[in-house]
Amino acid sequence: MKNKNFLLFGTLLMVVFATVITISCNKKFDEPPTSAQIEPDTSVTNHIISVKDLKLKHTIGGLEEITDNVYLKVTVSADDKSGNLYKSLAVQDLTGGIMLKLDRSNLYTDYPVGRKLYIKCKGLYVSDYNHSIDLGVLDNSTPGSPALGSIPAVFFETFITKYTLGDTVTIKPKVVTLAQLKAVAALTGINIIKKDTLQNVLIKLEKVQFANSDTGYIYSDTSAAKKSVSRNLVDCDGISGVVLYTSGFSDFSSVKIPKGKGSITGIYVPYNKTAEVIIRDTSDVKLDSLRCGTSTPSTGTTLFSETFPGIVNKAIITTTGSSNVWQNIAEVGGVSYVGFVSSTSSLASISSFGSTAPIVTSWLITQAITIPSSASSPILSFSTVDGYDKGSTFQCLVSTNYNGNSTPSTSAWDVLPMTMPVSTATGYSKAAQSNIDMSAYIGKTIFLAWRYDGTNVKTTTYEFGNVSLKYN
Repeated sequence: MKNKNFLLFGTLLMVVFATVITISCNKKFDEPPTSAQIEPDTSVTNHIISVKDLKLKHTIGGLEEITDNVYLKVTVSADDKSGNLYKSLAVQDLTGGIMLKLDRSNLYTDYPVGRKLYIKCKGLYVSDYNHSIDLGVLDNSTPGSPALGSIPAVFFETFITKYTLGDTVTIKPKVVTLAQLKAVAALTGINIIKKDTLQNVLIKLEKVQFANSDTGYIYSDTSAAKKSVSRNLVDCDGISGVVLYTSGFSDFSSVKIPKGKGSITGIYVPYNKTAEVIIRDTSDVKLDSLRCGTSTPSTGTTLFSETFPGIVNKAIITTTGSSNVWQNIAEVGGVSYVGFVSSTSSLASISSFGSTAPIVTSWLITQAITIPSSASSPILSFSTVDGYDKGSTFQCLVSTNYNGNSTPSTSAWDVLPMTMPVSTATGYSKAAQSNIDMSAYIGKTIFLAWRYDGTNVKTTTYEFGNVSLKYN
């Protein structure tokens, strides 16, 4: 998909249909329709065709006109809001996906992710661009060289009926591996048509990370050239050969790519025999776990350690150990952290059970901790248990500007990607271990905090302990 130049299209040689699909609403994405719109006539002569069956009408390298009275019933899985797609929408049904070429910018205002569409296919053309199968119109701007062009904006309502605006969470990405993407990208000829059910479909990769050679860089090119950039992806089995492709015109080009491991959601698009993944925006990238092969340092330098050796069961926590001084702040509702001591562990415990306060916000905050500029792979580790889950929330946060006052919520805090325990409403969960990469805070002085939010109804108990911050 490198140098993806979109075709210029000139004279549109086609018959304009006498029957124009009625569009009953032109509301933008932030003004969703209050009810379903009128469906087009899809009975008898006009019927629904699957994306899979539409692709079967195509031969790789060909350009075929759709002459049957058929419709696609699809959902938009990727739009152009972030600028990472240009004059295109990725649409899909249960059988596959296809790239819809539309000659207009800001398509997301009418066709956002989650929008269900009926596409009238008669008069449109199917072709492929480096193995990615696209749907558009005939472009005869180059005499003797017909090609696939984008549907002109004036014809949008002829071919596209906007139906319901669905909830984006209903578009469930298909979980696949790097190996699977490489396998389908290697397909050629008729096998692309018959066997590649993943292209232009929303997929999710798990336990992946950017290659070492790409960490520390931004997503794309911010120079005047605005070149598109491919970053290499790898998984913990050593599989590589899949790239994350980002346009230089995307609004997140200058964002640094994360260094951790986790999941990436995006549209899989083949480019010849290379598997490319295109994200909608940076929220599709959740690389917040330790990189493959990285473990919590068992040796090295300990910056902070807390096992709560000096706490008393059910007593309010203040100073513990020989040097750790905690800020135990009942910011709203008057509920403080107390000790929990058993034969096997000593933990900090918090619950709004028994409180009459309608809102409870409580903090347990460490002293200032400086992570040296020379530190390598600093990891924050701790365990968490929850009990009798009633809907309270619990977070681990970090701040570089907390000033020690009694209203910590007025300072800036970043939420850290802690591992939450599997909650239970009838007892206590098993402990969940969090190992959090703190490399983003190398060279900074930080405060760590565990924040509890509950009410006199949301009364979950949370306990945490065995805290350490170490680096190699």
